[in-house]
Amino acid sequence: MKMRHLSHSVIRSNLKPPWRVLFFGTDEFSLPTLQALNENRMFASSESKLVDTLHIAHPWMKKASPVMKYATLYDLRGYTWPIKQLDFEYDIAVLASFGHLIPSKLVKAFPFGVINVHPSLLPRWRGAAPLHHTLLNGDSVTGISIMSIQPKVFDCGPLLAQEKVDVPPRCSQVLLRDMLAHKGSKLILQTLSDLPNSISCAKQQPDKGVCYAHKINQNMSFIDWENQTVESIDRQYRALHETTELRTEWQGMTIRLLDMLDIRHKPDIKTDVIPVPGLPVYNKADGSLWICCQDGWVGFSNIVIKKKMSAKAFYNGYLSKSRNRGITFNSKPSGLFDESYAKWISRAKPS
Repeated sequence: MKMRHLSHSVIRSNLKPPWRVLFFGTDEFSLPTLQALNENRMFASSESKLVDTLHIAHPWMKKASPVMKYATLYDLRGYTWPIKQLDFEYDIAVLASFGHLIPSKLVKAFPFGVINVHPSLLPRWRGAAPLHHTLLNGDSVTGISIMSIQPKVFDCGPLLAQEKVDVPPRCSQVLLRDMLAHKGSKLILQTLSDLPNSISCAKQQPDKGVCYAHKINQNMSFIDWENQTVESIDRQYRALHETTELRTEWQGMTIRLLDMLDIRHKPDIKTDVIPVPGLPVYNKADGSLWICCQDGWVGFSNIVIKKKMSAKAFYNGYLSKSRNRGITFNSKPSGLFDESYAKWISRAKPS
């Protein structure tokens, strides 16, 4: 959809709500914040109204994003990114999971600047994938940060508000995303309710505790059966499987592992070969594939070799053949659970 540009509005200076807001966002994490802003604009009473005008900024995409679908449904006008020039006077810009640096000239165009809804307790997990790294690292606590954007850098600006959130046991990345997106939508409204004071009382981020949530890549999905534990594979699966399936290599083929079973389930594995890391065993009792790792077994219901198949189909077509007896999945280090990971997340721009 081609975005309609906005007509000029008379300049006015607001020191209290309701505010004129330009929203920057794209995905499922962005959407609850946009919904909260729009619902306040449409339905709030005069005493609780925080949003007077709401427009959006959005990059061009072949497939409509959740934010674009919502904006179309509610006829929210706006700009296609990158923005050449604003043709409306705004008080504040709100950003949530936008993925683009906002240039200095544009930041300065908003009297109250640009504020960002970020799903971590900054300065922990600055960068592109804070939700994934929260789970990969096994963090028990995370949160939402509302911060002022600084030009040319990601997630380094002053903090206007923060709220801690406990990470639920065995939480998936999507569940964590949705939970924090909901928290963020509420915290942004609290921030807008006292915006001048929130900005004037903003605190600089501490120098200690800084780490970087670098982009997820496919190499991170491979399993090192010899050196990874049941718990680390479980963290890897919960963090990554909704973005990219876990992978392993077997006889020159890349196998994708789907539908990991709960690690609290302890299978009765029977095998006539010595269990070594990477050994695959089919469990007829529950129709699942179990693979030996450093300290136990992890199970999967389905896999992909060229096409999706059940664990039973993999057994019938491959594992049951005598020539494949005892052949293990290859261990391929991903760098996630050793010293290289700690070094990687400590560098702002790793090589």
